[in-house]
Amino acid sequence: MTATIDTAARPDTGEMVIVHNTFRRHFSALPGLVRGVADGDVERAQRVVSFVEELSTGLHHHHTTEDEMMWPLLLDRAPTDSALILRMEEQHERIAELNERAQAQAARFAETADWGVREDLAKTLTELSARLDEHMGEEEQHILPVVETVMSVEEWAAMGERGREGIPKDRQLVFLGFILQGVSSQDRKKFLAEMPLIARVMWRLIGKRTYAKEYREIYGTDPDWNS
Repeated sequence: MTATIDTAARPDTGEMVIVHNTFRRHFSALPGLVRGVADGDVERAQRVVSFVEELSTGLHHHHTTEDEMMWPLLLDRAPTDSALILRMEEQHERIAELNERAQAQAARFAETADWGVREDLAKTLTELSARLDEHMGEEEQHILPVVETVMSVEEWAAMGERGREGIPKDRQLVFLGFILQGVSSQDRKKFLAEMPLIARVMWRLIGKRTYAKEYREIYGTDPDWNS
């Protein structure tokens, strides 16, 4: 029988879905960005690869946080869902293997912008995006309802804090932009409202402009804030 937390408050797992959607959007765009690099254009290859590496590192940290702070707890408190939880862990392992392969191919691509390496990298990123989308869909459908039942608000908040700690301080505002730019205005306001005042001020004064510059470098267009 699944154990429950003795509290009326339940974790708000909506923030996890917002983060998942950020990974979905940008990982699905990566194959096209890679294929858009002209043969031998090392400068552009390096810019795209830096984005690949940053997303890959962010995904690794996100999954490591779940591996260390969520799966063991759920296995202990929701034993009837153990098969599902173990499947999530196995999916993490397969995604990690693809992520490592992509990073190795990306490093080679950044050196030469060779068309053959470019295609190998694009194919790996396509598979990675598909696996990631499958995993996150299952997690949202089956795991987050269990989280809301067996984890405390404090435990869930600690996971969020671990996630934020994994982002270098000089990249936090840019990462915030990648999260906020793809959500509805209502979710954007809610997400910002839960952040410290200083973070909201820094976003308005510096972050939004800095993020827009990076977005143009990567995608060649201005970010759309009209969602």
